[in-house]
Amino acid sequence: MTGLEQRLEAVRALGRTVTARAAELEELALAALGFPRRVIRADIDLAARRLAVFGDLLPALRGRGALGSVSLALPGNAILSNPVAAAGSAYLAGNQVRVRFPRRRKEWADVVVELLRDAFGTAIEPHDETGAQFLGEAFADPDVRAVLVFGADDWMLPYEDAARLSGTKVLFEGPGKDPFLVLRGANLAAAAGALAASGTYNSGRACSAPERVYVDERLHDRFTEELAEAAEALPTGEPGDERTWIGPLLAADATRVRRQVELAVAGGARVLSGGSPGTPTVLVDVDQEMEVMQAETFGPVLPVLAVADAAQAVAFAEDSPYGLGATVYGGPDWVPARLARSHGAVHRGETWLDHRDRLPLAPYGGRRRSGWVWEWRGDRFTRWDGPRSAVAELSSLEI
Repeated sequence: MTGLEQRLEAVRALGRTVTARAAELEELALAALGFPRRVIRADIDLAARRLAVFGDLLPALRGRGALGSVSLALPGNAILSNPVAAAGSAYLAGNQVRVRFPRRRKEWADVVVELLRDAFGTAIEPHDETGAQFLGEAFADPDVRAVLVFGADDWMLPYEDAARLSGTKVLFEGPGKDPFLVLRGANLAAAAGALAASGTYNSGRACSAPERVYVDERLHDRFTEELAEAAEALPTGEPGDERTWIGPLLAADATRVRRQVELAVAGGARVLSGGSPGTPTVLVDVDQEMEVMQAETFGPVLPVLAVADAAQAVAFAEDSPYGLGATVYGGPDWVPARLARSHGAVHRGETWLDHRDRLPLAPYGGRRRSGWVWEWRGDRFTRWDGPRSAVAELSSLEI
């Protein structure tokens, strides 16, 4: 067996372990994270499916080798599929992998690190510094050739000089404010059900969740009626309940959601359904300039704005500092093609949840402030964005 084949087998073995321990991991995650059981179960299943198809990444490594050492700053809302995909990609490329979770997730981080170390051995190095210390040490250490960071864009932007001066490659995965377009020709019931589920997944605490909705004015009233009905049908309750889709929010998340809804209502918006932080909330009569349409909400809020036509919907969708993903139901073919210039992923007639179920290891990455790569190319320091393969970006061309 070559080294690459041995690493691939280790990744596949981790997948088998996740499958065998799925029930145990579900209970541990529920106790540590407090996310809805249904969401945890689905994410553990996704983790196993991702690991099972890691062989599909081998073509991306053709002619490439390890960078050396890479540092991964993982997100606080991650369960298992994100950590194993990120660490697995870095490991498959042959790197030493330094892994850090937010300190508030230490109990669950210990579980995930144990899984990774049992599978990948000493190639996994756990770290528990603060985020700033972890990145500072990475930029100061010449052995660290790349960092992969998930987090807030305004927190990451000040590190550009450190990346430029150190020569360390930075892959940044940031927040989203994803638009959901409902245009002429859309199946309104299907679009409403898909939006309600994908926009409130994990109580809205998902970067790829749709957070602003643009609907052709000729469809608006029928669609919002369907949306309110679909949202009200989503079960709310305690995280451990098998039926719960939307569980309680953390205090900081609840405060942000409440503020955005209250500001929208004060500005003329109307609550069509829900209204409190722990319920799926549908807002109508919103304005494009409202905070709920511009800033990340990270909660189960679906603000709907009526537009004159597809052109106006696209103009509003592009009017954002973020460009993680976009979803389109109905409308002409030029709409998703145009949005692909401003968003990392564009889904037509399906949601990001459907897309990841079909393609569990699809390239990830946003545009604008939703994600970018800083790196030196020859004698030029560059910033680029858009979809990318982590396993390719965390490896180097072999000379």
